[in-house]
Formats: sequence, structure tokens, C-alpha cells
Amino acid sequence: MNVTRLSDIKANPIPRALTGFEELDYIYGYSRFPNGSVWGMPQGKISLWAGESGIGKSRLCIEVAKNYAAMGHIDSITNEKIYNKVLYFSIEAELDDFASWAKDTSNFSSFYCSDEDKIDEIIKIIYKVDPDLVFIDSVNEIEDFNGTSKSVHRLIKGTKDKIGLKKVTADVGCHTILLGQLNQDKTIKGGTALPHAVDTALNLTPRAKDSTICFTVSVGIKHRYGKKGSEGTWCHDDEGVKCVSNTRLSDKEWCDSHNLIVSTMAGRVIKELEEEEEVEVVSQKSSFFSFLK
Repeated sequence: MNVTRLSDIKANPIPRALTGFEELDYIYGYSRFPNGSVWGMPQGKISLWAGESGIGKSRLCIEVAKNYAAMGHIDSITNEKIYNKVLYFSIEAELDDFASWAKDTSNFSSFYCSDEDKIDEIIKIIYKVDPDLVFIDSVNEIEDFNGTSKSVHRLIKGTKDKIGLKKVTADVGCHTILLGQLNQDKTIKGGTALPHAVDTALNLTPRAKDSTICFTVSVGIKHRYGKKGSEGTWCHDDEGVKCVSNTRLSDKEWCDSHNLIVSTMAGRVIKELEEEEEVEVVSQKSSFFSFLK
């Protein structure tokens, strides 16, 4: 029988990947490891970023992709830095247009792009490139995807004969981000089944009515590996987008894991528990009070 005792199942914390935006790492949530909490995107899982056309989904994704591609680790044998590998499927835009949006493309040799729009080919490319982070921009443009329950099941879980994104994401150990368009009634374009099929659903909405400058990233209807209710604010600038909120500083778990004393809106006092980090704290405090002003 396909039955296992719960006591025989080993519960391992889920590895996480940093986005380069601490506020976005906070929204994604954390995993507890013996040596502390680790924040960010859960590896081996799929998230959906949904928002109206033109709000800034692609610009935020490009910033996260560039941030992540600039990170890496030192090889223990060669002592050289191994950069994280990013794979970006730009289905809505031509690759040369995408490169112009990304800027500084010569600095990102571990950042791979494709305009493939067939799910079977997309999966083959993911296996071949073996990336740490995948973006599909956008899921609505994938051939044969129409938002029905059947097409969602094919896309995420696959069929008896075809592999879906869930398996390739788990096999490669990457985090996969799907970008989706929202209708005026805030439902996902092409159907409502997709947000229920992924592990995390994030919504991008204007910060104020008709705002084209700032937008909020908040947890949608599903968040398997973090808590609901988290949100942060980003604004557009000439270079891309920048985060202008610090809601994480009111969260005890975040502050404890970063050696900070939790702050409140009544008095935003940020302190490092270690005195040697005092200079960094002054910088954090100054930037946050500038935001409040």
C-alpha cells in the first residue's frame, strides 16, 4: 500500500534563496535551521506573481534576477566565485528589448534568456541549463495554456506522459516564478485555477488609485511556506525599481534572526545586539527615517 507512518518521515527545513530585496525575502518567509532562520524564496517550489499590465512585474523580476545572478559562493577547490544561475523566459518581449530593459548585460554571464513558448521545450531547457532561479514572463503567453483546470494541471503537475513545472522545479532544486496578468476584477487572466496550483501567490497592485509610480507586493490567496498578510512597497525610478518600505522591522522573527530589536511605529529605534555592528545600524536607521519623512 502507498502508506507511510508519519514517524518515519524526516521533516527537513526548506532551503531558501535571497532575492536581493530584504523586504521581498520577508514576504516570502523563512525556514528554521539549527543555526538560525533563513529567509527568501523556497527552493524547489513555484510562485505566481500576478498584477495588471504595466504595473512593474517584469521590472521587479529583472531586478531580482540581476540581484540573484550577482550572488554566489566560493568554490572550495579553485577558490573562485561561482555565480548563481538564472534562466529567464521572455515570451512577451523580444530578447533584444528584454536586454535593453535589463541594462549592464555584459556583467551577467550566468544569466540565461529564452523566448521559447512551448511548455515541453521550456521544461527541456530548464533541465539542460540547470538554473537556481527561473522566470516565465508570462505564463499567459505559453502556447496551449488557456487557464482551464486541465491546462493548469498540465502546466504545473503534468500528465501521465508529460512532465510539468512542479517536477522539473523539484528535480533541479530551483525556484520558479510565473508572471501572470490580472483582470479588472483581480482574477487571473485566463482562469482562477492557477493561483491554487502554485505554492505561493503574490499580488502586485498600485500603491494608490491609478498610481503608475509605486506598487505594493502582497501575499495573495496562497502562501504555503510563509505567513499571509505580509506586504511591501516598491517605486519606479530611472534605474528600475527600489523598495521604499521596512515592514519587516516590526516582525520579531525577522529582527531576532538579524540581531535587531523589534521596532514599532511609535518609535522606530533600531539597535544591533552586537556593538561592533553599530555603524551599519546608524545607516539603516538613517535611511528608514528618510523614508518616513
